[in-house]
Amino acid sequence: MKTSKKPSGYILYRGKSELNGKPIVVIAITNSTNSKTGNMVQTYIMADNGLSPVVSARILEDAAVCGDCKHRRGLGGSCYVNLGQGPRSVMSGVLRGIYPFNPMQAAIECTGRKVRLGTYGDPAAVPFHIWESLLENAAGNTGYTHQWRKFKSAKSLKLMSLVMASADSEADRIEAIARRFRTFRVRSSDEPIMAGEFQCPASKEAGKKKTCGDCMACDGGTGRKGSPTIVVHGSLAGRFTN
Repeated sequence: MKTSKKPSGYILYRGKSELNGKPIVVIAITNSTNSKTGNMVQTYIMADNGLSPVVSARILEDAAVCGDCKHRRGLGGSCYVNLGQGPRSVMSGVLRGIYPFNPMQAAIECTGRKVRLGTYGDPAAVPFHIWESLLENAAGNTGYTHQWRKFKSAKSLKLMSLVMASADSEADRIEAIARRFRTFRVRSSDEPIMAGEFQCPASKEAGKKKTCGDCMACDGGTGRKGSPTIVVHGSLAGRFTN
């Protein structure tokens, strides 16, 4: 008797973006082999418009999942995510119907495992309770948001508990700290490391000493001291400005 193949991922949210109200879809990929992050569950946040994320970025429909991030490719930015690889493959799977809509099973698959929020897309686009349910029994998570200026009081505190403020300059880092976020700062190779920062151990410049799953410094919150920084990387690094 032929048995059905276990899905490689699950849809955990399909609904309005918290950033602009347009439809988005969130997929947890449970069998990822990402060499930088290690054996973490990967989550993709994408515009649910029937288009490849490559096309969505080109026509600026990625605002639903990236907000006003200046690194968006369609705006001439330096985003390190190669949309033609993981995001396009995952969206193709969504369109082919290979990922069941099963938030409960996605959460079960995350039990005892570490989860990367926003392998592509900003976690702030997703209602907080979706992440809360997914991570209930997880071993930890990492995540980043460029939307840290957008939210006030309760929502900001909830977001802060899960993700780092993405900082693109020394001024960004100072402002984010004033708002009580920890930061993950991208810098050019000739910029110094600021007080309170340390070199991302998964980075090329640090010799890739650890995977993200081993390090887990990018888990948000306010209790841990120190914040990682990394030299801009990816195929569009030459576009980086701060």
